[in-house]
Amino acid sequence: MNKIFFIPFTFVSFFLFAQSRNIGFNTATPSATLDVVSKNNTSTTKALEINDSSSSELMKVINTGNVGINIGTSTPTALLHVNSAGVLNIRHENLPGLSSPAYTPPFNKLGVDASGNSAIMPVTVKYLYYQQLSKYPATYSLSNNTGGFSLYDPNQYINIPIINDAGLKGNSAGFTFGTDTSATVNGQSVSNVKYIVIPEPGVYSFEAWGSVRCNRYNNTQNYSFSGQININTVFATASGSTYTSNSVSRGIITAGRDDSGNATNTAYSFSNAQMLMHTLQTTVPNQKVALFLQYVSGEPNQLTHDECFLNIPTGGDTSYYIIITKS
Repeated sequence: MNKIFFIPFTFVSFFLFAQSRNIGFNTATPSATLDVVSKNNTSTTKALEINDSSSSELMKVINTGNVGINIGTSTPTALLHVNSAGVLNIRHENLPGLSSPAYTPPFNKLGVDASGNSAIMPVTVKYLYYQQLSKYPATYSLSNNTGGFSLYDPNQYINIPIINDAGLKGNSAGFTFGTDTSATVNGQSVSNVKYIVIPEPGVYSFEAWGSVRCNRYNNTQNYSFSGQININTVFATASGSTYTSNSVSRGIITAGRDDSGNATNTAYSFSNAQMLMHTLQTTVPNQKVALFLQYVSGEPNQLTHDECFLNIPTGGDTSYYIIITKS
């Protein structure tokens, strides 16, 4: 009698599940193909648990809706709590590559904080700031006014170095540094060019400032100055060790001035600052750039004894600085 009753009941139950196509656990009215309902409503109650062959928990879903993957017996503390220790946690294949306007940098990046919680990383200004706190070049001698550079030949380029030393006050843009022992600038030979490398394509703004001073060579040289000298501050980009002017800023240094700009005929021959403002758009990674000074015109055949240098003006603390920011 029991067997006769049991067989039809099983058949009817199976038929009802097949007809509805829904399966429920802890619910008589499943609302989905697979509907799992927690037995209790505490924050640690598990609605779903998957274990490996050694009974170690691989994945769980608790009553709050939090999902834990590879967290052992711990309770997931976020909507998705993944322990990535020793495993590759996420791998994407064949994601579509988006182009403008659907994807246009700059953009916010998804990251995590110190607790492992997802966070949106704020957009920050990428920059480089270099400040030279000594006269340049260091070989310049104030006793006999030699060891600097000359200003009389338009075919001579004087490199203004940006280097990774104590003068580097910040470099969030990740620029790198190097030296070309032999190079050309606009076809003219130059040695020991200190350059920087821009790692990422983008738009960069450059600001450079330097105070040029030329003392009287060996404190005895007599000059017949008639006025001023025109000097270019040259911003150049390079392919290999071949540099080409990308932008030029013309400046003037005036004869018979001291560090404060006062007229004199005993202490200094010239004193004035050179400035350059430039915006560069580079579309290639690892673009090399460098800065130079170049004599243009005025007072020919005068400052020929390396009696010029980049000077710290009275009341100042810098002989030159360079600021580069990424837009």
